Amino acid sequence: MTAMGQVLNVLRILVLLKLWLILLLYITYKMSERPFMFRALPAAVEVQGVEWIAGDSGLREGCGVAVFRLAPGMQQRLQARGLAALDGARQARGHSEAYYHYQPWQATPVLNNLGSDGWLALSCGDLPQALEQRINNALEQPGSYFARKDEGVLLVLPAAGLVVYGYNG
Repeated sequence: MTAMGQVLNVLRILVLLKLWLILLLYITYKMSERPFMFRALPAAVEVQGVEWIAGDSGLREGCGVAVFRLAPGMQQRLQARGLAALDGARQARGHSEAYYHYQPWQATPVLNNLGSDGWLALSCGDLPQALEQRINNALEQPGSYFARKDEGVLLVLPAAGLVVYGYNG
């Protein structure tokens, strides 16, 4: 093998190693995304599984949305107690900082009450159209709840069986 052939082989190996490293970093990021979103929910908001997680993150800032399935027991408590079932559900389960403290819960319907950060957070996740429609329908009807925090919003939608967390910042 010529010296040029050896150099080309080394370059091919380096390119493959870089591609594997990029793939490994992407997989690591995707594996950490679900726990990150879960930790942003208050402990009293019980979920069971994920419908959708997506976002766009940079080195310092980002935005994203996670749609969880509402746990059946939580859904029943919300239907029985309404807004009172969310009393005390104001601090994220995985964070003690004030940044992860939610404002008081409010009932739907929502008529542009989420503010620009809230709506922008929900638009960032490139939701499938049918899922986005379920969320919007629940926000327009009585019986669902939302709470804002700095650069984010949390929706609890009992009739749709969903919990939605969106952030932008």
